[in-house]
Amino acid sequence: MNKLENKISLNVQGADKTIDVNINHVFNAGYAGSDQEKVQEHIDELAKLGVPTPETTPILFPVSNHLVTTDSEIQVQHKKTSGEIEYVLIWHNGDLYVTVGSDHTDRELETFSVPMSKQAYPNFIAKDAWRYEEVKNHWEQLELICWVKSGDKKELYQKGTCADLMKPEEWKELFAQLNVTEDGNVFYSATINTESNTLAFAESYEYELRDPVLQRSIKHSYNISILPKSIE
Repeated sequence: MNKLENKISLNVQGADKTIDVNINHVFNAGYAGSDQEKVQEHIDELAKLGVPTPETTPILFPVSNHLVTTDSEIQVQHKKTSGEIEYVLIWHNGDLYVTVGSDHTDRELETFSVPMSKQAYPNFIAKDAWRYEEVKNHWEQLELICWVKSGDKKELYQKGTCADLMKPEEWKELFAQLNVTEDGNVFYSATINTESNTLAFAESYEYELRDPVLQRSIKHSYNISILPKSIE
């Protein structure tokens, strides 16, 4: 299958090395919380915006490989777009890495098609990563935190742990169906609930994956600007 070339460089914390990943395929998950009551809350949250209710959960669909980026700026078409914190898995040279990211989504387009809305904007990831084997045994203690900023106001947007989401091992069956674990592939985990159970259309998103056991963290952020109106 022909695809655009997309190579990203990641610093592997604790290994004193950089890996250059040629992105092969990208997969976005949805409605993948470990607590189905909270999953339903997220579905209800999106339903308020007109997003169709899924027939089954979780969901998993591919998006284009060129969407993955470590950049920190994005231009969007209108105000109703938003990010969300997710853990991200990356397969490279026979090893598995984890980092943190945000699949920025067009919420207006999402009311028509969830896959199309995920395709509209970049899938951000941090510039650092950990080897999955180093965090596997305390996976559920890893903390996910996201802040949003508009103007001078910065507020906590999402806070939870990886225990709130399906573990990588729980995806085994669906991974097999789409060959997700091939070298160069990237998986976005789906997100945790917002603190207010409402989506924020912010000017910037800052997110962090914390490891309280090994006392380290991975951080990233990006800013959003709205394009001028078209001439029609």
